[in-house]
Amino acid sequence: MNVFTVNVFTKTMRDQRRALTGWALGMAALVLLYASFYPSIKGNESLNEYFDTLPEAVRNMVGCIDFSSPTCYIQSEIFSIMGPLLLMILAIGAGARAIAGEEETGTLDLLLANPIARRRVVLEKFWAMVAATIGVGVVMWAAIAAFGPPFGLHLGLANLGEAVLAAVLMAIGFGAGALAMGCWLGKRGLAIAVVTSVAVVTYLLNVLAPSVDAVSSLQKLSPFYYYIDNDPLRNGLDPVHALVLVLIAAAGLGLALFAFERRDLTT
Repeated sequence: MNVFTVNVFTKTMRDQRRALTGWALGMAALVLLYASFYPSIKGNESLNEYFDTLPEAVRNMVGCIDFSSPTCYIQSEIFSIMGPLLLMILAIGAGARAIAGEEETGTLDLLLANPIARRRVVLEKFWAMVAATIGVGVVMWAAIAAFGPPFGLHLGLANLGEAVLAAVLMAIGFGAGALAMGCWLGKRGLAIAVVTSVAVVTYLLNVLAPSVDAVSSLQKLSPFYYYIDNDPLRNGLDPVHALVLVLIAAAGLGLALFAFERRDLTT
């Protein structure tokens, strides 16, 4: 690997170091906020009774029924929506910005003027997105592990790590999709819009499938199914589900490489 391929990764990480610091602090603050609410939730049986009255689709979004337990509380407040959502926003933004952002700002031509293959640029940009997502995921794990016990949230660190890993893998898959769209379309905003739309549709598909017969057979098309179906916070990460999430990311990377190597950047 020559110096230019190394610099694509390191320069990308250096350029986003302030943003990543903000992401890390924001994630830690979110965990602390939710953890501090737990003492007022613990032992409140009325919440469980209220939850039982909600539509099935809403209960599917949460994925558990006993809010007074630490595992269910963290599952419902962090891992059902907010945690994976933040990781997805980070990964999709980084993926879309990796090539399309450079193209829109006019810096892509300068980068490709160096003796570096297009394939290496995409790969290094992809790994920078992966590193950023993993880094914020590690912060989420560490924050829950550190802030949880003082507020009575005692969780198994291994299962917690596997739940975070599942969220990170899913986010990387969507980030790879945004990278592919950026390589193909050359428009950062459009790449974000396309992949975000796919994320919303597949999320709703996973939530509605158990209670809507018309879409029940399509549930396994949703990345969210492989993220949450096995309930990794309780049961650990299913290896098959993890492999599917990895393959989704690999497919996005493959499409990005295919599209970027064949695009005419002179038009």
